[in-house]
Amino acid sequence: MKLAPLQLADYFLTDLTLQANPDFDSSKPADDPVESLSVVPRYSQSESEEGQDTKWLVILEISQTIPDGANLPYAFNLRIQGTVIASPHLVGNKLQRAIHANGPAMLFGAAREIIRAATGRGPWPAVIIPSTNFLINLPPLEASSPQPETPPPAKKSPARKSAKSKS
Repeated sequence: MKLAPLQLADYFLTDLTLQANPDFDSSKPADDPVESLSVVPRYSQSESEEGQDTKWLVILEISQTIPDGANLPYAFNLRIQGTVIASPHLVGNKLQRAIHANGPAMLFGAAREIIRAATGRGPWPAVIIPSTNFLINLPPLEASSPQPETPPPAKKSPARKSAKSKS
């Protein structure tokens, strides 16, 4: 087994609030939560010793409001933070892109399960929030520097035969 270049070392909740909607009508389909669901990631690099893996603090806040007249079962706010450790082989822009795309994605799975479990203990069915894409708004990759041209292979010279004298 080969380890991934990013590892989620630890994570925990810093905030979780949940409110069941008393006006939710379970006999009607729930409204699409996309418009009232917010997912906001934040990142900061932790200090580390030179030569050590790079540590990042990743915070993910997921909240859902209930707009007037919407048929949604719950309003909630969850904030989860984790420590992501990057391999020293990831550097520069590739490291930043990996952290910004994969750091919150690692936390999202845990947050999604926490929301499902918490809402599953309420009066309405459990909520499984829709998947999201953390690839949008990534910093662009730097243009790679032009590779030096490889010289053409050297021509092989014909083998020379050496005459051996027979004695």
